[in-house]
Amino acid sequence: MSSLPHTSPRLVVGVGSLLLTFVATYVTVTAPGFPGNLLSWPRALAGRLRRDLPRGDRATAAWCGVALWSVLVTGLHFGGLHYRVYTTRPWWDLLTHAMGGVGVAAILAMTHRRSVAAGQSTWWLIPAVLAIGSGFEVYEFVFKTFWYNWTLRFYVVDTIIDLIINTSGAVVVAVALAGYRSLTGVTAADDATAGTEFPK
Repeated sequence: MSSLPHTSPRLVVGVGSLLLTFVATYVTVTAPGFPGNLLSWPRALAGRLRRDLPRGDRATAAWCGVALWSVLVTGLHFGGLHYRVYTTRPWWDLLTHAMGGVGVAAILAMTHRRSVAAGQSTWWLIPAVLAIGSGFEVYEFVFKTFWYNWTLRFYVVDTIIDLIINTSGAVVVAVALAGYRSLTGVTAADDATAGTEFPK
């Protein structure tokens, strides 16, 4: 009787992803500009949505854009699974991972808009998305079966590429935020509340 793939040499991917999750989380919470307690993020997101959605201004529009982006990524992912696009078009996986990285980074930036708008560093978004992405790889290792027939080499390469593409999405968002702040002249020395509200 053969052992389950979870106890095979491919376990290195699951354990490696778990370790990377912890390392990336540590880097995130120690990065300059990191906004507060990691455990308070779900409450911060709920509070931000509760404040922003009824406003009917740019903040509301931005959240609607993030929601539409999330629906698009979800549709591409599940559509790709249902129609087996992932197996016939290798770039589909890259597309959904890149878009997912952009979406997660945008949600984090919108949730912690006060620190972003106050001119604090946004580079913590990159290890944060890496931590979330590697945590998702752990989830796939434990609960998914698509990798059972993959070789160890293929599985390692696929996981590394997924994480690089996820993280590149976060890099795009961090660079865009840094560029926006540069154009608008916002610095860390500015008033901590400056720019926290979108103009109506």
